[in-house]
Amino acid sequence: TFRLDRLFILLDTGTTPVTRKAAAQQLGEVVKLHPHELNNLLSKVLVYLRSTNWDTRIAAGQAVEAIVKNVPEWNPTPRSKQEPGSESPNEDSPSTDRLRFDRFDICRLLKHGASLLGSAGAEFEVQDDKSGEVDPKERIARQRKLLQKKLGLDMGAAIGMNTEDLFNDEDLDYSPSSVLLVNKQPTLQAAELIDSEFRAGMSSRQKNKAKRMAKLFAKQRSRDAVEANEKSNDSTDGEPEEKRRKVANVVINQPATDSKTLVENAQEEANEWPLESFCEEVCNDLFNPSWEVRHGAGTGLREILKAHGKSGGKMGDSSLEEMIQQHQEWLEDLVIRLLCVFALDRFGDFVSDEVVAPVRETCAQTLGVVLKHMNETGVHKTVDVLLKLLTQEQWEVRHGGLLGIKYALAVRQDMINTLLPKVLPAIIEGLQDLDDDVRAVAAASLVPVVESLVQLQSQKVPFILNTLWDALLELDDLTASTNSIMILLSSLLTYPQVRKCSIQQSLTVLVPRVWPFLHHTISSVRKAALETLFTLLSTQDQSSSTWLTPILQDMLRHIFQFCILESNQEILDLIHKVWLELLNKASVQYVVAAACPWMGAWLCLMMQPSHLPIDLNMLLEVKTRSKEKAGAKLRQGQTQNKEVIQEYIAGADSIAEDPATRDYVVMRARMMAAKLLGALCCCICDPGVNTVTQEIKPAESLAQLLLFHLNSKSALQRISVALVICEWAALQKECTTVAICVQPRLLGVLSEHLYYDEIAVPFTRMQNECKQLISLLADAHIDIGNRVNCSVFTIDQANELVTSVFNEVTSSFSLNPKVLQQLDSKRQQVQMTVTETNQEWQVLHLRVHTFAACAVVNLQQLPEKLNPVIKPLMEAIKKEENTLVQNYVASCIAKLLQQCTTRSPCPNSKIIKNLCNSLCVDPHLTPLAACPAQPQSSHENSKGMTS
Repeated sequence: TFRLDRLFILLDTGTTPVTRKAAAQQLGEVVKLHPHELNNLLSKVLVYLRSTNWDTRIAAGQAVEAIVKNVPEWNPTPRSKQEPGSESPNEDSPSTDRLRFDRFDICRLLKHGASLLGSAGAEFEVQDDKSGEVDPKERIARQRKLLQKKLGLDMGAAIGMNTEDLFNDEDLDYSPSSVLLVNKQPTLQAAELIDSEFRAGMSSRQKNKAKRMAKLFAKQRSRDAVEANEKSNDSTDGEPEEKRRKVANVVINQPATDSKTLVENAQEEANEWPLESFCEEVCNDLFNPSWEVRHGAGTGLREILKAHGKSGGKMGDSSLEEMIQQHQEWLEDLVIRLLCVFALDRFGDFVSDEVVAPVRETCAQTLGVVLKHMNETGVHKTVDVLLKLLTQEQWEVRHGGLLGIKYALAVRQDMINTLLPKVLPAIIEGLQDLDDDVRAVAAASLVPVVESLVQLQSQKVPFILNTLWDALLELDDLTASTNSIMILLSSLLTYPQVRKCSIQQSLTVLVPRVWPFLHHTISSVRKAALETLFTLLSTQDQSSSTWLTPILQDMLRHIFQFCILESNQEILDLIHKVWLELLNKASVQYVVAAACPWMGAWLCLMMQPSHLPIDLNMLLEVKTRSKEKAGAKLRQGQTQNKEVIQEYIAGADSIAEDPATRDYVVMRARMMAAKLLGALCCCICDPGVNTVTQEIKPAESLAQLLLFHLNSKSALQRISVALVICEWAALQKECTTVAICVQPRLLGVLSEHLYYDEIAVPFTRMQNECKQLISLLADAHIDIGNRVNCSVFTIDQANELVTSVFNEVTSSFSLNPKVLQQLDSKRQQVQMTVTETNQEWQVLHLRVHTFAACAVVNLQQLPEKLNPVIKPLMEAIKKEENTLVQNYVASCIAKLLQQCTTRSPCPNSKIIKNLCNSLCVDPHLTPLAACPAQPQSSHENSKGMTS
């Protein structure tokens, strides 16, 4: 139907993943309402599982999931047991055409099987010219053009790059004889080699099935050849996909003939599992030369097995014991095919800093689903083969083997007592592998079973821990295993018995290895690094001070600058948690000695303008030591020198965000930095480090530092210091040394109206443009010296100039229309500058007064006249657009109300009334009680009832 076709079109061309998923779910509903359409739908979905588009394949997998969820579970009624000898055994038993572990040799497959790469390479070949009319030079030119297009080199000329010398005519010379020689090489295709594992003796049913399979293989090869030739002859970007889709539709929508696809023959045998034939065809796709087809096959199988893993292989008219055996044999066959993919698949790509092996990863997930339903003997046999893969030289084979082990351990926790000792030595070797992608999977395989590892293999944990610590020396932003190793290390250290186990080196040496990962590009790595530090600091014994003191200053500096550069809320909260634990565990004297020299620099980092990069001299450089590993592959650009990256407050990633979002994340970073420094101020004001005998007390030095910034003309300096005072005063009430110094100055800030340093550029531009406007008026013989007589314009004076003054003087003269237009154009330009300058100043002025008022409230030293304190807080509630600032002010107003309860006269009732007025200012959200919504007329009511 038309609606069904639309769903398939959306599956392929939906603009968003949500749209595609909705189409997939709708296809599932179709099967629910029309069960007889199962095979037709699956056959059409199969086309999209083979798509070259990633999103289409994912959507097709979701469609398979939705469809099979609405298929009843295949659970045929077992026949009763026959008396011995009363009936001959069923010659159509499926057990004879299944792959079996006792006949399967993975080593033979690795030796003779052809590797499964990205594709067979046919898309780079031109179509054979059987007529012989094409000139060889023309053929080579066509081949060169095709190859440049496929490799993305056709745009080289546009950017001034010469790509002609990358390959010469000899590279492109087409020789049919050479092609024939290549095709006669003895390397076996994967499907053919696996097919040779079948026993020769087959029943008639199995022979018929084999014929269907052979036809299917022939058809698939024919279709691949047609697609390759069509793609090679495409002249437009939009044509190839349509051609491929048409070819696929011809195959799927054929009438009932001998060449009909295997999927539509699903009901040929009534006793078969309804999804048997579809699974057979998808299993064949696991060995397709194209990685996209293999990935789609793995995705489809995974979704089927998630819903029907208990049904595969069962035949009707079988006894219960036979069904159990059939099911296990079917699972065994499928597992072997997946193991073959691990052994032969070589496709991989690099995205950011991690390897992407979609075929192996998807097949590993499918293997995990299969192993859930397999008996223990089958699981052990599977693991034995996976362990053999780990001994191979090719890193892709070891990578695939460890992926299989990772999911085997994760899904068979019930067998962990026997599986973990069996695979742990191989995993430990994987942690020391020359290839970092293999190390990544080795570490990831242990993360789900950390608890079992600590309990069952405690004697191996110290070695694993030392291996992980040593691995940190070799990791960087481009190392694939960084994420997995950091997560495994932090997970292991959460167990007290692991922290107590013998470590070869002191934590004073080991902990600094974590510094680089506080600044890693992947958020999960940064989070794992913080969790590692918190775990080490939160230990209950008192030994932390021993290893912490020598590295205390570096740890404080790294964590604070990490806070300044971070934009993730969850990580910022974790930074605060680690900072408080650090201040709690270290001795106050050592904290003050380590932090005081850097207090000024940290305040400057907190005051950093959001649009300017941070001076790298203010940041503690992270020095990494990297070992060169022989045999390890290099990623693109890994050997190049690392470029200097500009750092911004709240991270460079948010620089490109819209102004409101950027302001939000920057303010969040400043507020968290204020929390850190507020907690540090409590240590600096501790009586134990501010004794009477001290000539220079740390608290007095802190007060002078805060006063210095409060006396500046910078809005950011005043805001930052006020925030620090707020956070410090909220934690500590008893220190009067600092409070006595800063409280009068905060009240002074509330009464000042300055043009802050931050608006110097727009303010200067406004001055220049005002003078240019006056000059133009003078050229038109209009003298406004008696109206405007100032060398420096305030914002109000500039605004008056471009409004009332300009209108009055131009209306009193008869000016040439062209001159008047020129003057008015300049006036509009000046007015725009004045408006922008005024907006910037208003935001800064409001925030300076708002946070100064918050600081006064938190110090709990309210002045006699409350209006200077209350007014900016109420203005912020009404005008502030940043919700962080609004929430901060709201909390402060609550504290103010509490402090004013005993005050006479009490301002609370007036404050609450004003807050209520602000809350109800929008009648669309809050209708006025005095003017409720008008009731519907009786005519409208009757009309509504009859409609």
